[in-house]
Amino acid sequence: MASSDYHDRGMKKWGGFLLSEHTAKMEAESRLPMWEKPMDQESIYRVLHQVIQHRAIAVIQLYKEEEEAPDAYIEGRIVAVEGDWLHVQAGNTMQVIDLEMIRFVKERGYQKWYEK
Repeated sequence: MASSDYHDRGMKKWGGFLLSEHTAKMEAESRLPMWEKPMDQESIYRVLHQVIQHRAIAVIQLYKEEEEAPDAYIEGRIVAVEGDWLHVQAGNTMQVIDLEMIRFVKERGYQKWYEK
């Protein structure tokens, strides 16, 4: 076999040398929330209106200090709106969110069990 026939697989050939702990840590880091692009208030209200109409699950990211890592998304159903406050049922807890603190919101579509 001539040296010109050799095809280097790059990093793929080294994958077997990684420890399982290192691989698990890299996967966990890839699932950490990232900062979403901030939305203007009109867009936020439009998405929230759709979420309430469809009785869908909202995915919400709140403002924090830019230097800090973002908190996990708040995922849940909006059960009440009281003035400038949203009441979101997230799992077994009820969270009250100030509308002014919302940085990003989207309507979560149907999520299959194997995509979690």
